[in-house]
Order: sequence, then structure tokens, then C-alpha cells
Amino acid sequence: MQQGSKSITVKVRTILTLKQVLGQGEIELSIAERSTLAELLATMVDRWGDELASCLFEPKSKNVLPYIRLMVNGRDIAFLNKMETVLQNGDEILILPPVSGG
Repeated sequence: MQQGSKSITVKVRTILTLKQVLGQGEIELSIAERSTLAELLATMVDRWGDELASCLFEPKSKNVLPYIRLMVNGRDIAFLNKMETVLQNGDEILILPPVSGG
């Protein structure tokens, strides 16, 4: 088998606005083996388009909005390899948009 031709499955969970954009709070995506978190988000934007991009990224950039929290298997990516965190088969990615209290 050629290098890089295998794929893995990851689970993405989210709430609020992002849940509305995706149509559900939990999705499973098939991505290339050794994909990074940045590549996963790019794949998601390819599928869900500008509406998702505007919820995740600063305008006209690939910088994630500062108030979006990203976690892989319950660990904040700030303590991992940030957007370059390499994903493994079965990983669970949590994308948390800001929650306003009341």
C-alpha cells in the first residue's frame, strides 16, 4: 500500500452555532492517516463552506478565532502541538464556540 493512502476515522463534537451549521452535534469524518488538526478543519470547511469558516476562522485567514477552544481526546490543543497536532484513528475532537452566560 502506498504511503499516505490509508485513512482514519475521527469523531468531531460541537455545540451551539457550530452544531447548527453541521446539522448535528456529533459527526464522524474519514481523513488521511497522519492528518493534522489544521487539515481536519480545512476538510470540514471544504464540506460545509463559508458558513462554517466564518464560525471558526478570522476573516480571510486560516487563523482560528481566539475564543474557539479546540480539544483532542479531552486535552486542550494548547498543551499538545496546537494546530499541528497529528490525529490518530478514533480520536475525538471537541470544538467549543463561545458560550454566553446569563
